[in-house]
Amino acid sequence: MAKPFSSELRRQAAKIWRAIDTHPFLRELQAGTLSMERFTYFILQDYLYLLDFAQVLCLGGAKSPDLQTLEIFNRHALTAVEVERSFHASYGRSLGFSQKQLDTAPKGPITEAYTRHLQAVARGGSLGEIVAAVLPCYWIYGVVGKKLYRKRPKRPKIYREWIETYASDGFWKPVREQIRLMDRLGGRAINAERKLMRAHFLLSSRYEYLFWEQAYRQQRWPV
Repeated sequence: MAKPFSSELRRQAAKIWRAIDTHPFLRELQAGTLSMERFTYFILQDYLYLLDFAQVLCLGGAKSPDLQTLEIFNRHALTAVEVERSFHASYGRSLGFSQKQLDTAPKGPITEAYTRHLQAVARGGSLGEIVAAVLPCYWIYGVVGKKLYRKRPKRPKIYREWIETYASDGFWKPVREQIRLMDRLGGRAINAERKLMRAHFLLSSRYEYLFWEQAYRQQRWPV
């Protein structure tokens, strides 16, 4: 019996995911020793990322072949806008950002590159390609949340709450929905499309690593 396509993708991205697992941003976050400046930079960039992410999900909905798939994408896009953005906005207030500062902050280099990658796939690719491109964001955050949850810090409170959010069953429900969709679409895709899906999945996984790296180094445009 053939393995699910999602398992194949995760196996091929294993080296990248291991690098994420050991990244100092996440190790220090779990220990409660991550500098607040690095966490603040991360929250700001993640907030900016979400608008593009929600738009990509809407484009996935537009390419859905049935009402069930359309409902998944629309619900996930709404969650990104209403729940995730309010979640980040509340963090922003805790960290001293006004709503205007959140909305007008410039994207960092990796944020810009990552969102352009997702938008390009969403506008020019198949539904299977879109799912392959967005799945690492869902899946990696869920895996990170569960791993960090086991030894989550008591303080700072904001670090513990961030970990608990991504380890929660509420977050994992859409993760599992996207994994099942990936398996369904990957199982029926022709070889040429599956090759593109693998490439998108791996590139998004690399951008996920670089997103942590960008926050840890607080990278900005040099000129």
